[in-house]
Amino acid sequence: MPETLTPETLQRLREYCETVVREGHFRLTVQILTPAPEPDGEGPEITVDFSGPDAGLLLADDNEVLRGIEHLAFESLRLGPDQHHRILFDCQGRRQLRVQELRSLAQMAAERVRKTGLPYAFAPMNSRDRRTVHLALRAEAGLSSESEGMGRDRHIVVRLPGSASPAAPGGRKEYRRL
Repeated sequence: MPETLTPETLQRLREYCETVVREGHFRLTVQILTPAPEPDGEGPEITVDFSGPDAGLLLADDNEVLRGIEHLAFESLRLGPDQHHRILFDCQGRRQLRVQELRSLAQMAAERVRKTGLPYAFAPMNSRDRRTVHLALRAEAGLSSESEGMGRDRHIVVRLPGSASPAAPGGRKEYRRL
């Protein structure tokens, strides 16, 4: 991992978040936390956690406002896509629950692929969720995970080495749910 985030970057992040809350007239508090390192060393360096009466606004429509705040923070801090994983934007701990859910789903997909021998295609997901799944599957010996598709259709396929991608007749991808 590249060097840690600088104190100047953290100060700019704090100022950005406080400005969003103030100018957006949100009834929210923001905490910028330094979580304990993950066992695999891949967790975020910083967690920005919003909470308060307006939390529902950030979480509505699949966290659309929270994701917008996150995107604008990355742009204003000039963090490249390869550094986005270093800061986690959350609201009342919901993202941490999502990470745990994705790790569980990755394990279930791995078991299914081993049991059936057939590739498993997840439904499309955003890049942060795909990264979480790839990292969860990294330690699974004898399996591979790849991102396939473009844009909003980008998804992960888990397979045994040498197995073909799951496709329905006519070339359409079949997504299976656990």
